[in-house]
Amino acid sequence: MASNSNKRLRRRVINHRAAKVLETISSPVNRFMQIESAGGIVLIIASVIAMIWANSGYSEVYEHFIHTPMRLVIGHFTLEGSFHYWVNDGLMVIFFYVVGMEIKRELVIGELSSPKKAALPLLAAVGGMVFPAVIYAIFNHNGIGAKGWGIPMATDIAFAIGIITLMSKKVPFPVKIFLLALAIVDDLGAVLVIAFFYTGDLVVESLGLASICFALILIFRTSGIRNGWIYLILSIVAWYQVLQSGVHATIAGVILGFLVPLKSYYNETELAEKFTDITKKINDDVDDSKDFSSALSEETEAHLSELSYYSIGAQSPVSRALHNLHPWVTFIIMPLFALVNAGVPIHGVGLHELAAHPISLGIFLGLLAGKPIGVLLTCYVAVKMKVAELPKGVTWRHMACVGFLAGIGFTMALFVSNLALGTPELEVYSKMGILIASLASSLIGLFLLATGKNVHEPASQSNS
Repeated sequence: MASNSNKRLRRRVINHRAAKVLETISSPVNRFMQIESAGGIVLIIASVIAMIWANSGYSEVYEHFIHTPMRLVIGHFTLEGSFHYWVNDGLMVIFFYVVGMEIKRELVIGELSSPKKAALPLLAAVGGMVFPAVIYAIFNHNGIGAKGWGIPMATDIAFAIGIITLMSKKVPFPVKIFLLALAIVDDLGAVLVIAFFYTGDLVVESLGLASICFALILIFRTSGIRNGWIYLILSIVAWYQVLQSGVHATIAGVILGFLVPLKSYYNETELAEKFTDITKKINDDVDDSKDFSSALSEETEAHLSELSYYSIGAQSPVSRALHNLHPWVTFIIMPLFALVNAGVPIHGVGLHELAAHPISLGIFLGLLAGKPIGVLLTCYVAVKMKVAELPKGVTWRHMACVGFLAGIGFTMALFVSNLALGTPELEVYSKMGILIASLASSLIGLFLLATGKNVHEPASQSNS
């Protein structure tokens, strides 16, 4: 009796270990939601710290902090820049690397992988980019801020998902997926805008060398070479060459993200066969064992390591990279970006001045009005024309909420602002417009969610 009891205990231990292995290849969307929602809170904290610091008696310390010179020296090679520069042109490349992988995954196997799935979020994203840009251009088409039309086009996915997660009882899961897909298309739009409209004079030689690096990475990936150091070195060289080419360095991150394979090393059939074979070996080990303690034998430990090895191989390189990088991007890189960019000194700038300035007014109305109008109107026309249909369980109230949450531009809008305007005098108006509009959009989105029905309550048949 005791031996049977101990064998059952050991099987439970083994099953628990095997379950932990299987967790590494399950529920990527839910994990993404959890990380993004927590990241939204961290972003808010970093932004508040930056604003208070930049407008306190320690504002000089803040300016010194973000402009602290930093130098990268490798042999005779030297690259210098401020801390602000290294965050925006260095660390943000990793953020855009993640964006590139997310876009690729959604285009190939996700919500944008078929015309039927992609139609509504694609059209919503386009409407949500065009309307804010047009509104901004109306106020700034002939002014000093004319180049800033791309600022109100982007959506900050971390903030938007964070708010939806706070009110999760009010939001059907398809709404979250729709917002994710919309934000991915938004990110793609922002990347294209940066690449084509916020690029300086091109250095063809540097672009050529970067292209060679990208081509080598693609060739090595296709050949099945799995040495991470080769890709790391080529990626760093590609980033530096893009940096020198006049194209913004973050574009290198997007391209590198697109080059990460989506195909796993083992397909589902091969994985099932491996798991069945290894599980049989583990059961045989337990049945043959004369050691009735709860400790696992070396053979069983080895088999569990095999399970772990094959489960990792069954994940695509994109999934593994996203799993490893998301926490770093969400909890370190993005808060650092907010810390060095959201600190806007507002001494002497009153609300009346902000309300009258075309840059802040264009951004404010672009995000707060242009986004929801663009998203809602485009979706309404698409549904009425039967080009697309609302996801099951999603109402027009939900869509209005998504439209306002898409108006939270924040980090992406701040990033484009740095590229488009580039002068501290203009960026004060730009950043204040972004922050106020993002806050207002958040509050309206929260209100619409808080006053709506819980998910388990029956939705109106009219979808109104």
